[in-house]
Amino acid sequence: MLGRWNHRLSPRLHRAKQASPVHRRRSSTHVPGRLLRGDDLGPTRKEGHQTFRARTDEGAKALPLPPLLDPIVLQSRGRWEQPKDQPKFADFTPFQRRLWANTFAHALASPVRQCCHTNILLPKDLLMALHARPHPTTNDPWLLPVSLVSEEKRLGPPLYFVGHHTVATQLGKRKSLAKALPRHMTAKFSAPDLKNMVCREDMPDFILQTMRNKVFNKLSFNFSFRGRLIPVQSPRSEDIEHVDDISCVLFFGSLRTRADEFHQNLIDVQNELEKWVTYFIKNFSAKIDPHASADVTHSSPAWYTEPLVPRLQPRLKFPELEFHTTSWQGKKVALYSVTDLFGQEKTAELIKGSNSKYGDARCVVMKRARHNMPVEMLLMQLQAYIAQSAP
Repeated sequence: MLGRWNHRLSPRLHRAKQASPVHRRRSSTHVPGRLLRGDDLGPTRKEGHQTFRARTDEGAKALPLPPLLDPIVLQSRGRWEQPKDQPKFADFTPFQRRLWANTFAHALASPVRQCCHTNILLPKDLLMALHARPHPTTNDPWLLPVSLVSEEKRLGPPLYFVGHHTVATQLGKRKSLAKALPRHMTAKFSAPDLKNMVCREDMPDFILQTMRNKVFNKLSFNFSFRGRLIPVQSPRSEDIEHVDDISCVLFFGSLRTRADEFHQNLIDVQNELEKWVTYFIKNFSAKIDPHASADVTHSSPAWYTEPLVPRLQPRLKFPELEFHTTSWQGKKVALYSVTDLFGQEKTAELIKGSNSKYGDARCVVMKRARHNMPVEMLLMQLQAYIAQSAP
């Protein structure tokens, strides 16, 4: 047909394209997934305590095998290197048994990581981890607490911060998250992805709800079996002295007092003042920001984020956190209020549920055991996340 141009390969090029064999050197003894050593690498010869490759040119210098591939070296090394046996619980001393079942000791033994917001170094179990996942609509990197909902170990490079709701709130207010990301995390993304990386707007509440759901599911399993928990009258010392090996106490009521109510009112006043401070910074920055004036020709320094405005005692805003404890045989043990951790509705569902065996109890004791460590670790992390400064 006129006007149509058909491109055809010449017969010689067509045959050359079809017959394009790939010449690769394959070993007849190679098994996929197995590391080749010794004679599997080709003809070799042994001289003393080392193995050399057999050269076709007899006058050429011999090439020794690397120590990791030399069977003579590996055999000699294996005589003196024996894998260390796992410790046996029956051979533990009383102190080792207590340390083996101590939740806080295992938390301190976890690898040390750095908080991206405060730059403080803490064990990993005392920090919260965020992982980047694609946004469902924009496909941009989205920081989420994936470790709270997934049992997988390898989730990608994490972003660590102190596990407290105040730090989570401040992290969500950062204009640029790229500056807070560690180097091993920024290497995984391109410059546009780092620029568009965001957090959820409700990140503090989302983390809290996710942690509560995870702890609730773990505790529901303990509440569904007799013997996992020991009912007691109250968390007072005289009511728990007869129980052996107490790890923590779960009180079904609330531990809040009137001082906590006044303290909450103070926090509400601070939040209201912070809201107005943010409003003035956002709407009147041209008048209060010395670097935002029209006649300014220089740029703001790297450490400058926003203009300095009066705040309500910023240095006294973060005193030490208060954790409730009770006395047992002269020692302090952790005391958790189920109502303060989950709220009244979730507490009633946990205690009065269809599978619960402790519906008539007011307080239960969790004994020190290795199988209770995951639950105690989650309780400690949840309490640290919602803890407030002492009133």
